[in-house]
Amino acid sequence: MEQNNTYIKTLIGKMTLEEKVGAVLSLGFTGTIALPHIYDYITKYHCGGLRLSANSRTFGNYVDPHTGKVIVHAKGDFGFRDEVLMPYCAPSQYRETLQELQNTARGRRLGLPLHFCFDQENNSDFNYGGMNIFPFPMGIRASGDPHMAYEVAKAAAMQARAIGINWIHSPVLDVNTNPKNPEIGIRAYSDDPEEVAAYAAEALRGFREGGVIATGKHFPGRGDSAEDAHFKLPVIDVDKDTMLNRELLPYRRLAKVLPSIMIAHSIFPAFDPDEVATVSKKIVTGLLRDTIGFEGVITTDSMTMGALALRYGVANACAMALEAGADLVLMKAETSLVDETFSAILQFVEEGRISEPELDEKVYRVLQTKYEYGLFNDPVVHSKTPEEVIHSPELRSVAKGAALKSTLIARDRQSLLPLGKEEKLLVIEQLPLYIPNDRYWHPGQLYYDIARINRNADYLEVKYTHDEADRERIHQKAALYDTIVVTNFYNRGTALNQDTIDYLLSLSDKRIVLVTNTPYEMTIPPACGTVVLTFSAGPDSMQVVADTLFGNTLPQGEWPILYHPGE
Repeated sequence: MEQNNTYIKTLIGKMTLEEKVGAVLSLGFTGTIALPHIYDYITKYHCGGLRLSANSRTFGNYVDPHTGKVIVHAKGDFGFRDEVLMPYCAPSQYRETLQELQNTARGRRLGLPLHFCFDQENNSDFNYGGMNIFPFPMGIRASGDPHMAYEVAKAAAMQARAIGINWIHSPVLDVNTNPKNPEIGIRAYSDDPEEVAAYAAEALRGFREGGVIATGKHFPGRGDSAEDAHFKLPVIDVDKDTMLNRELLPYRRLAKVLPSIMIAHSIFPAFDPDEVATVSKKIVTGLLRDTIGFEGVITTDSMTMGALALRYGVANACAMALEAGADLVLMKAETSLVDETFSAILQFVEEGRISEPELDEKVYRVLQTKYEYGLFNDPVVHSKTPEEVIHSPELRSVAKGAALKSTLIARDRQSLLPLGKEEKLLVIEQLPLYIPNDRYWHPGQLYYDIARINRNADYLEVKYTHDEADRERIHQKAALYDTIVVTNFYNRGTALNQDTIDYLLSLSDKRIVLVTNTPYEMTIPPACGTVVLTFSAGPDSMQVVADTLFGNTLPQGEWPILYHPGE
């Protein structure tokens, strides 16, 4: 990258080594209330930005979903009880919090602004209270219209920017070729690299117009994996030619317009058989910088994820990633790991493993990107309140349109649809994950929408992953109804409810309608004859599902991938 910005170069010339190390750190801020240690991250560790996780009260450990064993201890000891939800926070209240943190940063010696980033592929991560919820990327592809990717990205960016968020970890450029991929799935646009590139290009245009810094992920591609990098170390054993022409196609197409790229915590033997990509100089510098020619900011994924932390140790891995060529380290754990990470990076610089000129180049890329997106001039302030932006006719129209165009009737072999508006039926609905529980989005969302149409609908609420008590209640109540609408949504890291769905399908005298957000067999058993597919559990999508079930609307989505269940 040519360093033509003399303002940024002058700032770097005034920075201490500690300030430079802080500038390449994105540290964690979990919840909606900033505790004293968050201010320490800004003033003591000089952090360049904060990674926001407002959907939980504290950052959690990484626990193997199959064994229940803690893989990485990353949870801060704040005396919190696990079952207590995060304090509810309206968008305008959250903006006040971010403004206060930004003011703290601007009050530092050189006045460097913070970036506020979040992991956003629409849906449940977008839960700051009353926010528009859009379908996952594969749902955007189901619209059949790349322009929808632009509209949704711009709307998402406008919402985020109104609150003060200025860096988004999206779009997903993974090509989800493995139907059993537990981590990517509907977070990808498609299993076709051409489709991924086309929709992501439109999303990038929308993010830029909406004023947020976009991040393509997860380089060089995590779509052909059957492991979740949060808990295990995936090995993407795909030959080099296939990687270049499939996984890397979106990156090669978009390298010149992507402001940032995130590295995957996986091993790619085609490029480096020994090291995880995040700490591999062959991949970060050799492949991404030199071969593809990417000049923007290279960021890591969360450095506390099990795939990386167990192999190298969190603090050491953070320094190794910078040594390999990354510019920005994402370290979310709000623990002593912050101090260990800061010290490890300082040690790498002092030992010459990262030269100070190399560190200066990293800082330049990060600060130049912030400068380009106006963070030095207007880091948070927005002319309208967040609520005015969120509830504007423009954004509400995009959210409703995306919900309609992403929903489809995937199967109706017995022609069960539409259901009768007077018939007795049972709605079995999962308690959702990570929602603000306000009037806009709350447990029982689908049931409430169904009950507005059919007053004879009954309701059974179960956990997202059914426990034994849920299964017993389902067995008892299902016996009372001929028609059952059941949700089987999937979120990465959650177990599946296959036993429950198989049981309901075994009841030959029952009419079963499955509502799911995933087009794969992990949620759609081959025996299921009626399936409504929606790539979101958000409120606008649930309204479309309810209207679809009773024939009030005809969903407009199309099958978005080359793969079909059963093939």
